[in-house]
Amino acid sequence: MNIWESIKVALSSIWNNKLRSLLTMLGIIIGVAAVIVIVAIGQGAKKQMTDELFNVDENVVEIHYEPDQLEDEFSFSYEEPQLTSKDIETLAQVPGVKNVLATNQGMGIFLHNDQQNDVQIKGVSEEYFTAQNIQVVEGRPINNRDHEGMNHVVMIDTDAKDHFFKDQDRVIGEIIDIDGQPYKVVGIYESPVPKQFRFSESGEALMPRGVLSMMFGMNEIEELSITVEDPERLTEIGNLAADILTEQKQLEDGKYTIFDFSEFEKGLDTIINVMTLFIGSIAAISLLVGGIGVMNIMLVSVTERTREIGLRKALGATRGKILLQFLIESVTLTSLGGLIGLGFASFVALLITLLSPISATISPLVVLIGIGFSAFIGIIFGILPANKASKLSPIDALRYE
Repeated sequence: MNIWESIKVALSSIWNNKLRSLLTMLGIIIGVAAVIVIVAIGQGAKKQMTDELFNVDENVVEIHYEPDQLEDEFSFSYEEPQLTSKDIETLAQVPGVKNVLATNQGMGIFLHNDQQNDVQIKGVSEEYFTAQNIQVVEGRPINNRDHEGMNHVVMIDTDAKDHFFKDQDRVIGEIIDIDGQPYKVVGIYESPVPKQFRFSESGEALMPRGVLSMMFGMNEIEELSITVEDPERLTEIGNLAADILTEQKQLEDGKYTIFDFSEFEKGLDTIINVMTLFIGSIAAISLLVGGIGVMNIMLVSVTERTREIGLRKALGATRGKILLQFLIESVTLTSLGGLIGLGFASFVALLITLLSPISATISPLVVLIGIGFSAFIGIIFGILPANKASKLSPIDALRYE
């Protein structure tokens, strides 16, 4: 009997004892499904948290000032160098730098008709929209003419539009009061900031950074970042830009450096992977219980088919062939359970994705590991019954009642 014939015999045996086989596979089904779903949730949560906490932009790096040593280790008071347009021009000339993003931000009181609330405002220039891939829904973005002319214009995001202009079809050209000064709405955009990380539920706004600086009496450039042409060289180009800026500002008590989120991402990955492994290990106990059930049912099968084993040995079947046949039956049983568990896990992952904020991601590697491990369980727990079957004496087996 070759392997294919052994598989057909195994499938026939499973089909002839459908209920018993299903109950036997139940532990394998639950175990495989639980492990795959838990790993899928872990991978989905890791991707979502990475995207939200560290931004999905792989070619943007933030540059910030870092003092050498504070007078008091518990003090956070120090004077940060003031950045100028000349610094931006210098950074734009650094090899590998695509765009330089200079921004500032503050909270302003928006008033329109009877609606009044605090809104976070970011001061930007024209380059911000291209570098951050801001989607303009209506109107136009802020341009260099607005920036150089100190025009009192503002863009609001879709949430601010719904809050302040709920019953208006046309918003572009409307005047909105911000901290007692009139500003013309020139555009509506989709904010890239997730709602859970916003400071105001009333939305966000953009305006020329020079205007925002004059409004709040702050520096025109408070936050500085660059986009690079090659994401693979992000850290290298970022460090080069920071060193050049430090040299140009002739700093003695500090330096410019970059926020390297790679270490934070690695730490987050480690935490989530450990939690996933721990919870997955608990779920994997179902696989062990299922394996014991498979071994039990295979021992029963050997007892029921004792005369068949004796007949096959009398016709010349070797011990190795008998051993292989029962191992194949055991592996077939657990593999079918693994496939059913995979189908159930896919269904559960789809429900989680549709009904919760987490997107459960089932990777091909996890699928292969799940099916492979279920087959491995069949081998491990099928060895004892197969070995017992292969050791039966043909004469004793034929006499068995």
